[in-house]
Amino acid sequence: MKGASDMRSPVALVLCGGGSGGAMEVGFYRAVRELGITVDFILGSSIGALNGACIAAGLPDAELAELWCAFRLRNGVSLNWAGLLTPGRCPGCFTFNPLRRRLHHVLPATRFEELRIPLHVVGTDLQLGTAVYWSGTGDLVEPVIASMTLPGLFPPVEIDGHQFVDGGIANNVPLDRAIELGARTVLMVSCACCELTSQPFQGALRILARSFSIALDRKFAAEFKNCGTSVRIHQVRPRFAHVIDLLDFGHTAGLIDAAYRQTIEYFNQPDTSEPAVDAPGTAAGASTVAFPPARTS
Repeated sequence: MKGASDMRSPVALVLCGGGSGGAMEVGFYRAVRELGITVDFILGSSIGALNGACIAAGLPDAELAELWCAFRLRNGVSLNWAGLLTPGRCPGCFTFNPLRRRLHHVLPATRFEELRIPLHVVGTDLQLGTAVYWSGTGDLVEPVIASMTLPGLFPPVEIDGHQFVDGGIANNVPLDRAIELGARTVLMVSCACCELTSQPFQGALRILARSFSIALDRKFAAEFKNCGTSVRIHQVRPRFAHVIDLLDFGHTAGLIDAAYRQTIEYFNQPDTSEPAVDAPGTAAGASTVAFPPARTS
């Protein structure tokens, strides 16, 4: 079976964006920890930055799940009244101030140098038009908020004179960064939750959210297939019975449980039952494993 003995160090945990689907990262990491797999460093983009910060700071699994299950847009965000009162110049309709206060209250560590596991948070620099990576030292909460800041809905976060928005725009799946940092094993879970459906989508927000989910899902698949290295990748793509919008937080407990169960199932499979497959463009000996197998259409 796959497990701790199959992990070549350093082991990187790569947490991508996916809105409410980020709840699956909670169940995924709980399974990884229970299987005795040690993570050497974490990379988080968008909602993955939030989960990565909680994990790296040592927030217990149960408390992280509780944080997610209690989260609703109404208690995580607030209206940006100052912006709304300046029509035509409003940088965003909402702010993350309630979540910002919550993180300062619940996180065991609020600075990078205090974390139990090294963490790299992805942001998008509006001035430079590139991905940035916060790590090492300094404040933790503001980079996490910046990494989650969907442009248009939330105003950019200013850090050191630059404006930053959602890390998922520049690098939603920081697999390449994990490889640059020396990872030999990468643990990944897709939280785009982009299931097939015959149901029509109504309303501008739902259509936008579904479109963004499709983009995230395709980008995740592309990153996985074209890693171009000999790193060992363990990728779990949990299946869920419902189509979940990016901003639909009504299925959190089910998403956590589905990811947990399917991750345990993946790692309990004998290595011989699903041989590693070389991804296109990878070096000789490179191996990647996906469960369930990714769709190609």
